[in-house]
Amino acid sequence: MVASRVVTEIHRKLFHSLMGLVAIVNWIGGPLLSIGFAGICLAFFLGFDFSRVRVYGYFPFRRVTERVMRSAERTKLGANVFFAVGTLFSLLLLYLWGSFLLRFGLACYWMLSGWLAVSAVLVSAIGDGAAAIIGMSIGRHRLRDNRTVEGSIGGFVFGFLTFLLLSYFIGIPWFYGLIAAVMLVVVEIVALSINDNLLNPVVLGIALAVSEVLFTLFGVV
Repeated sequence: MVASRVVTEIHRKLFHSLMGLVAIVNWIGGPLLSIGFAGICLAFFLGFDFSRVRVYGYFPFRRVTERVMRSAERTKLGANVFFAVGTLFSLLLLYLWGSFLLRFGLACYWMLSGWLAVSAVLVSAIGDGAAAIIGMSIGRHRLRDNRTVEGSIGGFVFGFLTFLLLSYFIGIPWFYGLIAAVMLVVVEIVALSINDNLLNPVVLGIALAVSEVLFTLFGVV
């Protein structure tokens, strides 16, 4: 039973973690292309999910649904839609915020380049996925609901390692990854009624944006 749930969760996380491709898009074309890509993904996920919900039980939707959705999600919008919304919001918000600050002479490079929002998306996707899978597999100490201490630690570690990998290629300072990984755990622990697939990239993006403003003002970056 547990093994079956873990396999389903792996498929589920792989499906909505397709948003992680935004890193490649940002590398190729910058933040505006990333925003467009996120918008296209959201439109695709919405179209797929509306079709899936309306014709649930018919091949191939039933097979896809049972592989990548938790039972509670099978007749409603899936986590991939919420994550796409959070991704688009984070990318757009940070780019607009960075552009606004630039008009007042405050140049926040990582925000304007799109990499700060991309970092929030990647840490959210990989960290949250690791937290869920590790929590289901070996989680023994409950925090709340289905959250476990082991899962939260796993989410922090994998989220931070994901950021370090990104940092190796683009040079973004490591301490942004530490902030993102810590905030991921905070969102895990704090009980909020908002879907965490939507909440994670938004909260992490805002935390990183505020951090860059402060670091820029004090000459840290």
